Amino acid sequence: MRIEAVPALPDHWVEPAWCFYWETFDELRIHAVQRHLLHRDEFDEMMADKRFGKWVAFDSGGAVVGLSVMTDDLTALPLLSQDYFVHRWPRMYAERRIFYIVFAGAQRGVRGTGVFIRLLREMMEPLSAVDGMGMVDVCSHNEVMRDLPVAIGRILGRIDGRMRMRRLDSQSYWLYEFPAVS
Repeated sequence: MRIEAVPALPDHWVEPAWCFYWETFDELRIHAVQRHLLHRDEFDEMMADKRFGKWVAFDSGGAVVGLSVMTDDLTALPLLSQDYFVHRWPRMYAERRIFYIVFAGAQRGVRGTGVFIRLLREMMEPLSAVDGMGMVDVCSHNEVMRDLPVAIGRILGRIDGRMRMRRLDSQSYWLYEFPAVS
């Protein structure tokens, strides 16, 4: 396996990256209230946008088996509250030492073995270089069913024992039903 870190995906990587992305994250369409999948045009735009770093993992045959995207330009994500970060970490925000992990995924099964860990290790390098911090948005499905925040914390803790994790925020969606009277 090899991992390539690029500011923009070359054109010939975009289609295989899209297929990988869709297959890997497709289930979130039915498990998360808020949309977690990019539409194809949004994906293509992000893959070309140099504000986002991209890490692509390829198996020995050249197939995409992992993909992650991260940025230190929080203004590139219009749904993030810039005020939230400026208020809590004004200096880090100004110095662009706060990183947002848009997504990170590895192929399930044998072909993806170790890919997720390698992607996280590669993505940590820019954070470590600037004494930065990284964050990720996890839907409750991935938190409850996959224990994803804790799993990521374990991996990062093994890579760098100084790592600390905490929940920044959470959002819940409530349904109010009005069933018919029988």
